[in-house]
Amino acid sequence: MQSHKLPGKVTSLGLAILLITSCSSVDDSSQLISTNTKLQISSQCLDNPKALPRPVADLPVTVTSVSGESLAITAIDRVISLAPGAAEIVWALGLGDVIAGKDLVSSYPGSDLAPTVNPGHDVALETLLSLNPDLVIADTSDENSDAVQKLVELGIPVVAIPEATSISEISPRIVAVASALGVKAAGDELASETKAKLSLVNSTVKSDTKIAFLYLRGNAGVYLIGGKGSGADSIISSLGAKDAGTVLGIEGFAPLTAEALAKANPDVLLVMDEGLASVGGIEKLLALPGVSSTSAAQNLAVIQADDRELLAFGPQTPKVISCLAAQLASFSEST
Repeated sequence: MQSHKLPGKVTSLGLAILLITSCSSVDDSSQLISTNTKLQISSQCLDNPKALPRPVADLPVTVTSVSGESLAITAIDRVISLAPGAAEIVWALGLGDVIAGKDLVSSYPGSDLAPTVNPGHDVALETLLSLNPDLVIADTSDENSDAVQKLVELGIPVVAIPEATSISEISPRIVAVASALGVKAAGDELASETKAKLSLVNSTVKSDTKIAFLYLRGNAGVYLIGGKGSGADSIISSLGAKDAGTVLGIEGFAPLTAEALAKANPDVLLVMDEGLASVGGIEKLLALPGVSSTSAAQNLAVIQADDRELLAFGPQTPKVISCLAAQLASFSEST
């Protein structure tokens, strides 16, 4: 099935699973997770991550610039994140006070107070420049390539960090951010701490539960289903469940059709806050063509998710997984 590249780089959007799913009695023939299966995951949501004690940056530090050249970072007093979720890592490293501006999807305590430099996914270059950055953190995608090139031409240090679409790519991203800020030791500590939490919440039990990640923008007529490489597939896999889009053979994202959804017949639907609102809420979501005939619709198995955390792949990912696990456990208990 043909993949579909999303506007706004959905694979980097962050979302946190919220415990607001509605569920009713479930038919025995469509149990989501057997009550005999013991998921090796906490049934409670982990707490929000706490920032490390503020480290002292060892500057100058030499890293690779976004253009692939050596770049000397001499100051980090005013840092701007263009890479989705990177500001969350900066905050978790104990350097929240240096964040002068952030990307649209970075979420951390106090993030609402920082200026957003890409409010519509496109970089507001004048706004960014007005913040007088010492350093801009981008990633290796072409999402903001024009703006990044302009920043380089203006002599503003821009460092590229790896993109992340899976849990295994979290640690390299944390270390890359920390290295650019001259606090690699803190980065190693945060990466180790995040790994330990991921190990705690990651399920080693496999079930036949199928979860479909739907990307919805009803006001724009965008209805997509995620598959292999969407980012959500990695989260779903960590729960021991199956990604419905991957089962269908979807790479990335593909248009959501009634036929495809009926064929996938997911047990659970995973959607984002804004997407759910754009189609008029859970009731109207379950009435969409193809959705109403699925096991998920029949069981009201819908998980609502914040747009900024699930696919950020950072220090909050363990919390995201544990919250989703709690939802799956609640479905199991209702059978």
